[in-house]
Amino acid sequence: MKPILTKGQLITWKEGRGFGFIKAHHGGKNVFLHISALPENSPHPKVGDTILYQRVITPKGKVRAAKASIAGIKPKSPKPSFPKQKKSGRIQTMIGVIMLSAMALIILEFRSSRSPGLITAITKPGCTIKGNISINTGKKIYHLPNMADYQTTVISPEQGEKWFCTEAEAMEKGWSKASK
Repeated sequence: MKPILTKGQLITWKEGRGFGFIKAHHGGKNVFLHISALPENSPHPKVGDTILYQRVITPKGKVRAAKASIAGIKPKSPKPSFPKQKKSGRIQTMIGVIMLSAMALIILEFRSSRSPGLITAITKPGCTIKGNISINTGKKIYHLPNMADYQTTVISPEQGEKWFCTEAEAMEKGWSKASK
């Protein structure tokens, strides 16, 4: 069942506040019209426009318009939203791409210097003693395979760290045994 539409004429409209009143063609009290009762893409009504609406009674007993439209006017069709790309937008995009690339290169360089490469890991086959320089103290210490930090210790030859085959070799070259 289709809703019953009532016809009336807009007699007042407060543009800044988005509401007005309709005088119904059949008479009776004026009907409140809020901008939200009109379709989203509808132009704002003007005094004198013929309004088609559904009469709705609020819980307080007041009559208001719902699902309203302006007679003879179709709602504007929404324009496709294709943002115009400005030159400054393209430049910002290029700068962003360059900055991200630079950060990726820095991160890759940093990570690769922290982890041993395949060649570093097999430089001295059979030599399992890790000569590491302490980050906290700068002391040269060596780790044996059964020590607590052995598995997490990474040897970085570019920072002067080494592999040793014997404890005697490590001590001979000035390295001290790790305390753990």
